Amino acid sequence: MSFSQPFHPDLVRHRPHPYSHDPPPPHRPRRRGRDHDDAYRTHSQSYPQPCPHANTVPYHPRHDPLALSHLQEPIFLAPSQRAPGPPPPKRARRAPEPRCDPSVAAVPRLLPTRHPEDGDARALLSREEIERRSPSWKDGIDSALEARLRASYCAYLRCLGFRLGLPQTTVATAVVYCHRFFFHRSHACNDRFLVATAALFLASKTEETTCLLNTILRASCEVSENQEFNLLPYMSRGQNWFELYRESVIQAEQMILTTLDFELEVAHPYTSLSSALSRLGLSHSVLFNIALSLINEGLRSSLWLQFKPHHIAAGAAFLAGKFLRYDITFHQNFWHEFKTTPHIVQDVVQQLKELL
Repeated sequence: MSFSQPFHPDLVRHRPHPYSHDPPPPHRPRRRGRDHDDAYRTHSQSYPQPCPHANTVPYHPRHDPLALSHLQEPIFLAPSQRAPGPPPPKRARRAPEPRCDPSVAAVPRLLPTRHPEDGDARALLSREEIERRSPSWKDGIDSALEARLRASYCAYLRCLGFRLGLPQTTVATAVVYCHRFFFHRSHACNDRFLVATAALFLASKTEETTCLLNTILRASCEVSENQEFNLLPYMSRGQNWFELYRESVIQAEQMILTTLDFELEVAHPYTSLSSALSRLGLSHSVLFNIALSLINEGLRSSLWLQFKPHHIAAGAAFLAGKFLRYDITFHQNFWHEFKTTPHIVQDVVQQLKELL
């Protein structure tokens, strides 16, 4: 048929659409999945086959959104494991999973229980535990000799900090670093004065009272003129002894960081003592000054490894009151302000008396 011929309806042939002969999909009512359904099983109902015409597109049926997947099947119990009776309510079908408490499941505590009345306010480590686990004791250094070695590097740090003009908090932090270091390392294998010098350099940075390393090294050489602090092994190695000494201190600082696992935060009892006594009305008194001196003397012991800062402050304040023949427990808020118990205070006081 050309455009010049007239239009005749009989000459037009209507071709059917390719999808007109597709059979209608069977009626499949939507149902909720059951516990005995298999997520990997092929459904028994048959889906319409694609039309044999050449120009047809295959028909893909939609996935049933209510069918259970392999990730959802373990949530529900098998029918054989369910208790007889009516089904439980929807909120009780899945028991709540126990939450993981990192504070309990992290690292097992190495501390023995000190006293049942202490509750959560317990020592970090007991004195017996510190002495038993001491690596110096395993190398033949008894507790009395280790106490003298501990007192020697504490005196060295006090003199070095005084010569450098560093605050007492920085010196106390360096002392605690040394205590923690020699709790894991032996005195027989490490020079305590070299470690103390590196600890003071590290404490000056953590306490934001930075002091140059060369300044600390020169001051340590001046302090070492005292026969008690022997640094001659680092000063008798030729003309470049200062560079060798400097490298040794840097290596000791790295060893302190790795030994302490980079845990450099230290809390001191100075703040707890000042705040508690100020609330008791004793901030500007002789008792406060004596308690500060007792805390500084306590640095020679392992109190910082055993007790929390406010426990040490409470023991120092209690002992200072005893020296002045003043019962500080007369204040009803004494135990509440220091957050401690008589058992802990007596333990701290006993160890402070041993240093006097």
